[in-house]
Amino acid sequence: MSYRQLTLDERYQIQALRGLGVTQAEIARRLDRSPSTISRELKRNSVEHDYWHRVTYNARRAASFTRRRRVAKGLASRKLVGELAELVEQKLRMGWSPEQISGRLWLERRIQISHETVYKHVLRDEAKPPSQRKLLRYALRFAGYSHSRFKRSRMAERTRERKGWLEDRPAAANERSEIGHWERDILLGKRGKSALLTMIDRRSRYVLVRHVKRVNARRVATATKRALKRFRKVSKTITNDNGVEFQKQKLQNAIGLPIYFTDPGKPWQRGSIENANGLIRQYFRKRFNMDNLTKWAPAALEETLNFRPRKILGWRTPHEVFFGKNVKLTRGELLRFGIEISYVN
Repeated sequence: MSYRQLTLDERYQIQALRGLGVTQAEIARRLDRSPSTISRELKRNSVEHDYWHRVTYNARRAASFTRRRRVAKGLASRKLVGELAELVEQKLRMGWSPEQISGRLWLERRIQISHETVYKHVLRDEAKPPSQRKLLRYALRFAGYSHSRFKRSRMAERTRERKGWLEDRPAAANERSEIGHWERDILLGKRGKSALLTMIDRRSRYVLVRHVKRVNARRVATATKRALKRFRKVSKTITNDNGVEFQKQKLQNAIGLPIYFTDPGKPWQRGSIENANGLIRQYFRKRFNMDNLTKWAPAALEETLNFRPRKILGWRTPHEVFFGKNVKLTRGELLRFGIEISYVN
C-alpha cells in the first residue's frame, strides 16, 4: 500500500482520541492507518508544554510542523554541491543559460536538475558575504531575469511577517460551523483610484460592502474596522489574499482579530468572497468607474445580496442565517428595489 500524508482532519481525530486516552494501535485501526504512521506522527509533532514536561499533541501545530519540514527538505534537496556545482559554475562562466545547462546535463549524462535549481544556486552565491561571492550573478544574461530576481520586493518582505496560514485557522472557520469568520477582498473598477472593499461571513454568506476612495493599506484597514464595528462581538477571524493592501500589521492589533492569508495563486481557498464578487459584478461591471459610485450604492448592494435567498442556505437569506430571524420576503410591501433598477444598465 502506497504511503500518503495524514490530512488535517485525521490529525484532529488523533488529537481527540489521544485526549480520551485511546492507544496508538486503536487510533491506527480507527483511521485505517499503519500503527507506525501514528507512532511517527506523535513522535515528530508532540511537544512539551508545561513545567511538568507533559507531552501534548495539537493537530494544527502538527500540520504546521510538517509543512515547515517539507519546505526545508525541498530547499535542501535543490542545493548543488561538489563536482556538479563546479560543472554548473563552469558552464555559467562560458555563457550558458541555466536552461541550457539543465537540458545538456540530461541529454549527455542523464542528470536531472531544473533550470530553477541553477538560478537558486546563483541566488545563494549572491546572498553570501562579498568576500565569499563567486560573482555568478554576472555570468547570467542581463544579470538575471528582466524583472530582476535579485531585488527583494517590499511585498515579499511583508508577507514573510504574516500572522497565520490557513492551516492554522480555527476548525470552526474551515467547517463554516459558526458566525463571525470573514473573508475579505478588493473589487476594482475601470481606471480611477477607488474600489469596493467586500467582506463575507463564511457561515451565513452575509455580505459587507464599503467604498474605498484610494486602495492602500491604511484606507483598507480603516474601512475594515468600520465595517466590522457593528459585529465586533461576533467576529472571530479574517481571511484574505496576499495583496499589498492587506499587509497592515496594525489592523490585527486594532480590531483584535487574527488575520489569515491564503496561498498565492489559489483563489479557491477563499471561494465565498470570489462568489460574492461575481454577484456584485452583475451590477458593477469591470468597465464601471468606482470613482462615480453614489454614496447609497454600497448599502443598497448589501441589502440586495443579504435579502436574496440562497440555495446553499436552503433558500434562506444571509440576513436570516446571520441574525437567526426569519423575514417574509414574498409580501408586496416588503419587496426591495433600488440598486437593481439603477445599475441594471
